[in-house]
Amino acid sequence: MSGVVLQVGQCGNQIGQHVWETVLKNNDRNNHVFCHFDGKLRSVNVDSEPKVVRTLLKNCKSGKFREGNIILGKRGKGSNWALGYSGSIDNSDVVIQDTMDAHRRETERCDSYSGTIIIHSLSGGTGSGVGSRLCELLRDEYPLAYQLSVCVAPHSTGESPLQHYNCLLCLARLQRYADGIIWFDNDEVMNRLLKATRAPPGGFSNVTLNAMNHHISSALCGVLCPIDSLTPKTGVSLGMEPWELIRSVCPMPANKFIHVNHVSERKSSWIDIAKNATNFLQQRNQDGQHYTSLSNVIVSRGDPTGSFPSHINAIEERIKKCYNTVSWNPYPCDFWIGKRSLSKTDKPSLTIASNYSSVIDLLQRVVNRSQEMYNAGAYLHWYQKYGCDKEYFECAFESVNNVIASYQESILS
Repeated sequence: MSGVVLQVGQCGNQIGQHVWETVLKNNDRNNHVFCHFDGKLRSVNVDSEPKVVRTLLKNCKSGKFREGNIILGKRGKGSNWALGYSGSIDNSDVVIQDTMDAHRRETERCDSYSGTIIIHSLSGGTGSGVGSRLCELLRDEYPLAYQLSVCVAPHSTGESPLQHYNCLLCLARLQRYADGIIWFDNDEVMNRLLKATRAPPGGFSNVTLNAMNHHISSALCGVLCPIDSLTPKTGVSLGMEPWELIRSVCPMPANKFIHVNHVSERKSSWIDIAKNATNFLQQRNQDGQHYTSLSNVIVSRGDPTGSFPSHINAIEERIKKCYNTVSWNPYPCDFWIGKRSLSKTDKPSLTIASNYSSVIDLLQRVVNRSQEMYNAGAYLHWYQKYGCDKEYFECAFESVNNVIASYQESILS
């Protein structure tokens, strides 16, 4: 089962680079999951301007990426979802069509195409707008293939005056077309890294963008890379981890947001690693109400001695308690176990992918701030210029509000 990785925009390409570094460092017999037999990566890299992708062009010389799979535009998207989604007023922008052509060629090289992983941001014009349009076109072109979105939400303090609109419109499209949505919040990642480095309050400068991207990529590799539990006795992976993750963690189509918690530590017991993972987890909202998880996949890597199974019961009880699993799911925890570590230093790692209700806070924040701007008529003309009228916004508000209501209903059942 083969898949294609689609990296869209600055955020998607920066995170994707870290993912490929981890994949290529392992260099084992299961690299065929991400690489073709000619050694080229199953990757299509898209950006509306070339500055971030230039490093990828350097890697092309070493034979890792196909030059034809690097799609560059001639100008940015102005942090505008509508411009990214529509392309341009006069249809002179061919980035979207070139991307679909490159993706089609990649699927034709696959022995058994199963789906696409799209890495992008929720706020940028390219990540949100072009990413949304590609999700829609891929669903039309490959209706039976899986579609897994990996999206990053911006800092709540603001990166662009349009970020809330962009997030709203992109989330509505993802909810409609994607099968699963792995989401990261920049604020949460920042706070987590501050805690890990024991930085003093206000020490945001101690956490670099590169460190944040590295953490996100490590979490992705923790759940998406081949694992022994899903590998046949032949030892050759089928590459079904992304799609099995969707089936395990997203059992209901209305609730498809996946929160990923990743910890990697040297010389620690599995119990201690599980404790650290749950200690980093934000368990309550601002009102003191406990978040709830609908289902969870726990992935352990770096267990050459096979000691992890003896700790499963204790770890499961801790996760059920800290993640506050719903009572109606009789089997809320699924375990995947791998002998090999993701790092060359053989550090054991624990990755928890959870359908976690903390996403309600993100969705509610996006809706509330977008609604305030929408009621005031702020910046709407920037979207109407590219064909995004009020109907787009009203449908997006309805879609995201329905997701919030569905999660609230699920955790109260």
